[in-house]
Amino acid sequence: MSDNIEQNANAFSFEELPTLQKFETSLYDIPIKSLDGEENLLSKYKGKVTMITNVTGECANSAQYPIIESLYHEYKDKGFEVLAIPSTDFCEFAYGEFADTSATPEKMRDHMRDYYKTGLPYAEMVTIKKDEETGSTPHKLYDILQYGGFPANGGPVQGNFEKFIISRDGKKMYRFCNSDLLDLAFDAGNRKTNSQQALVNIKAAIEVMLEELV
Repeated sequence: MSDNIEQNANAFSFEELPTLQKFETSLYDIPIKSLDGEENLLSKYKGKVTMITNVTGECANSAQYPIIESLYHEYKDKGFEVLAIPSTDFCEFAYGEFADTSATPEKMRDHMRDYYKTGLPYAEMVTIKKDEETGSTPHKLYDILQYGGFPANGGPVQGNFEKFIISRDGKKMYRFCNSDLLDLAFDAGNRKTNSQQALVNIKAAIEVMLEELV
């Protein structure tokens, strides 16, 4: 697959090209509930390409909501899905008029719908960070996403809206950083790829995954 993705040289910024990660077992077999209590939520995405992204209420990265939903609408008829997974690990509290948006996963979802006019499906609230001092451990899904692939997956999630694009069989993944799709980190000098190029890169990864048959 890496050969296929590199064939899209005109679509990718090679400065920060994502590395293909591989897993022995399917990510779609990992149990996680929907926010409304549906069991084994990921299993219904088997055979599709799925973007998993960790979200919160209102934070600097929340403006990605409508961009990600636009990706869903662009590719959904080809077998693409998006799943938002709420967590307070990177933004426990919001401020000002958005003070309550991160209070519960239900409020996070309502804020997304009301403020950003988007309707991404939500999973249950999860823990993502590993903290030896508090004994906090990641949900199994995020334990594998962060540490369980081959080659090494790149380590801990750095913030809200990291994007994991999962293959149809659930055994391959491309990972994009939380600041992609916005120019916050690019403007600060922490990224070489701006939001426009990041969007092209993410689309290329989705298209490569969609070309694969299970």
